[in-house]
Amino acid sequence: MRFPLLVAFYRAPRPGAPPFVTVGSDVGPETVVCIIETMKLMNSVTAGVSGTVAQILAENAQFAGQGTVLMRVRPAGEQR
Repeated sequence: MRFPLLVAFYRAPRPGAPPFVTVGSDVGPETVVCIIETMKLMNSVTAGVSGTVAQILAENAQFAGQGTVLMRVRPAGEQR
């Protein structure tokens, strides 16, 4: 039997704060783009690449399962 581990996706560091990134934001590999919460632990997620946020697919505070795409970053130098 398989039990997927769900995470909660948060776009901002706390309620009412501005989001870490928005569509069009330039990011680097170490730029924090969101927080995921799993089992009451908050984990910062970094972009992992240099580029521009192209899409944010998950809603704030939405639960997501393993393999869910939360956002897309267009790598630097890639054409639209």
